[in-house]
Amino acid sequence: WRARACAILTGIGTVKDDDPRLTVREVETPRQPLRVVVDSRLETPLGARILKGGNVLVAGAVTDRGRIAALEGAGAEVFIQPNAAGKVDLAGVLAELASRGVNEVHAEAGFKLNGSLLREGLVDEFLLYLAPCLIGSEARGLFNLTALTSLDDRRRLRLRDVRQVGADIRVLARPA
Repeated sequence: WRARACAILTGIGTVKDDDPRLTVREVETPRQPLRVVVDSRLETPLGARILKGGNVLVAGAVTDRGRIAALEGAGAEVFIQPNAAGKVDLAGVLAELASRGVNEVHAEAGFKLNGSLLREGLVDEFLLYLAPCLIGSEARGLFNLTALTSLDDRRRLRLRDVRQVGADIRVLARPA
């Protein structure tokens, strides 16, 4: 799935917590996707693995010339796209990616960015992997969404494909 995407989108929380590379591995590919970090305050650690090898865009919301220069020195391109709340304008980032010829973005993010993408209507498809394990009370959900007051407010999905991949279950769905 990463190999077919033009870009992989993640948030600063995932970069800080997991230090991912977000590269295509174990599959032959003619190119690596653009890696995009949504980082409002430009806090991406300069030693983060995602910055290795270039082809990284950091989307921020503040014009901190020192941090911009440091991130560019570490191999990233920095793109400032604030919204009215001082966060990254996600629709603006996707529009910028589209202007660069990016037509498929794969988000591998935590519940905050996932929730923001969903709330803003920026999700076309869900690709979920369910592992056969349970995690305790510190586990976070998939999406940071407001609590339901009624089941009528739930977000419905149309399942497109469900299959077992190794020990995991892969679910491909679209918003209904």
